[in-house]
Amino acid sequence: MQVLVNWLGHHPKLADWEPRTIHAEVEKGPRDGDCRDCHEREVAVEAPGEPEAGGPHRRIAASILRYEIFPPQKVCPVLRRHPVEVGDTLGCRYHFMTGLDIFFAARVIDRFDGFEGNIWRTGFTYRTVNGHPELGEETFAAEKCAETGRVRVVISSWSRPGSLLTRAFYPLARRLQVQAGRSALDHLARIASL
Repeated sequence: MQVLVNWLGHHPKLADWEPRTIHAEVEKGPRDGDCRDCHEREVAVEAPGEPEAGGPHRRIAASILRYEIFPPQKVCPVLRRHPVEVGDTLGCRYHFMTGLDIFFAARVIDRFDGFEGNIWRTGFTYRTVNGHPELGEETFAAEKCAETGRVRVVISSWSRPGSLLTRAFYPLARRLQVQAGRSALDHLARIASL
C-alpha cells in the first residue's frame, strides 16, 4: 500500500498498481477462518419488472460501476475509466486521518447486469492485488426483484490480513473494514433516495 501525506502533495499512482497480479492466495479462494461479510439493505421500491430508467436501481448501479460506493469523505476512487470493466485496476484512496491517506488497489474479475432468476443484478466483483493490506474478494451489487420491485444493495466479501502491518493491527483494521461496509450502505441508500 502507499501512504500519502496530503500536506506534502502526495498523489496516488494507479500506474504502479496496474501491472501487479492478484495475490496467489486470493486465487485459491476463501479458507476456514477468513472473515466473511454480507452487508445488505433494502433501499427503494420500483414498479415490478426490469429496472426503471433513471430509477433507484439504475442510480445505485451507475454509482457502483463508477466505484463511487463509499462516502467521498472516507474514500476517493481512482480509476482509468467508468463504468468499470473486467480487467480494470481500481484504486482506493482511503482517508485514514486528517492529512494522511492510504492507497491500495484491486482488479475487477466480473461485471454483471441482468437477470439471475427473478433478480436483476448490476455490479462487479474484484480481487485484491499484491500489495493490498488485505487478501480477498468483494462483490458490490444493486439488486431488484422483478416480482415485487424491491431494490436492495448487497456487498459481500471474504478477506484476511494481507500484510504484516495489517496482522499487527488486525482489530483496528477489521473495525475499519466493517465500518466501511456499513457506510457504503448508507451512501448508496442516499443515492437511491435522490
